Amino acid sequence: MAKKKEIECTVEYTEGATDRITDAFVDLYYQIQQGIYSGPLLPNQEDETA
Repeated sequence: MAKKKEIECTVEYTEGATDRITDAFVDLYYQIQQGIYSGPLLPNQEDETA
C-alpha cells in the first residue's frame, strides 16, 4: 500500500467570492429539486428563520 503524500494548498478569496459560491450552491439546490441533476437533499422542513 502506497503512503499518501501531503499536499499544501493555499486559497485566497477575492472580493465577492463568498456571494458567488453561495449563489452556485443555491442554483445547484434548485436544479436538483427540478431533476436536472441528481443529488441528496435535506428532507422538507419548515422555515424557522425570523
